[in-house]
Amino acid sequence: MRRPTINLSQWKLSVDIEETRAIQNQAGLPAYQCKCKDCESWRSYYEKNIPEDFINSLRRIGVDLDNPSDCYGPKNSLRVIFHFVGIIQEGPGSKIYDETLDQNIMNYVPIRNEPWLSLMVLPVRDSFEQGPKNRMARMKKLFVLI
Repeated sequence: MRRPTINLSQWKLSVDIEETRAIQNQAGLPAYQCKCKDCESWRSYYEKNIPEDFINSLRRIGVDLDNPSDCYGPKNSLRVIFHFVGIIQEGPGSKIYDETLDQNIMNYVPIRNEPWLSLMVLPVRDSFEQGPKNRMARMKKLFVLI
């Protein structure tokens, strides 16, 4: 399968679009067919508030924006998780050292400051959250934080 290289913010990704589409909205994922307040908030929010070029990049990868793998958050923020199958060619790591905490923390890269939008891309094996059942060895995860 041809793997196009797609730029997504500071990352270069080689994506198997066909396999990525096949893992979207899978039974067993936390947000599968979910109608909770957080998932509904995401669906009504993203088209009006997320930059169009960012939405288009996620769609080019094969991500189904209406059906995240997981979606949750406290108060006025959401952590939305999507998966894709492919290779991270370049980009920031998923951890960054925080001197004030004297430890590594999650490295969310800002996309926009107002309203806040950030992104983290990492291999599924480096994450605690559940992923789709097949294609795990090559699967990667996108965390979108709003």
